[in-house]
Amino acid sequence: MRALAARHLKGFLWLGGYDNSACRFSQSDAWVRSHVGSVAGMSAVGAYFIDDEPDASACPSAPDQIKARSDLVKSIDPGPPTFIVTYHVDQLAQFAGKTDVIGLDHYPCSIPNGCRYSIIDQEAAAADRLGIRYWGVIQAHGDDYYRQPTPAQLHQEFRHWRATKMSGYLVFAWRWPRNRRSLWLANHQDLKAQLSRENAAGG
Repeated sequence: MRALAARHLKGFLWLGGYDNSACRFSQSDAWVRSHVGSVAGMSAVGAYFIDDEPDASACPSAPDQIKARSDLVKSIDPGPPTFIVTYHVDQLAQFAGKTDVIGLDHYPCSIPNGCRYSIIDQEAAAADRLGIRYWGVIQAHGDDYYRQPTPAQLHQEFRHWRATKMSGYLVFAWRWPRNRRSLWLANHQDLKAQLSRENAAGG
């Protein structure tokens, strides 16, 4: 965190996540108190990442558990926002208000369907109806199902997200999938160059 601060950058802190098969957090409250307490108040803390894609269908208790974990974090470091990421449009109402922000990651580009940018529009509209503060999660990855976008397709993603009420955005992913280096964003100079242009353009 000190290295980020020296470069005038901020980072997201991953807090271990939530296990949708066991319906519990991967880390204890004591672990969270220790780790958040060690960085609380530092200028480089951009946000606390509570969980990636919790599932209220598999775990009906998840929304309340997410809220309790967010409240715990805010009691230690009240400044930075807490957030989760989800693609479950039908669960947005259940998770609304449980964290400060929800990242929306309904990725538009797939191998069987091509790039359907309307997915972005629909998910954002659902969040708008609920009054949710949200960040767009930009797809820059591919795998066995998702198609890695071209620079032009990446730009189209940004065009659609910028037409929404998003209050910010983040990008997935730098080194994913772990066993397919050819798909890593880290190894695609053309996509990194496009992201540099998009970042310069702002939200």
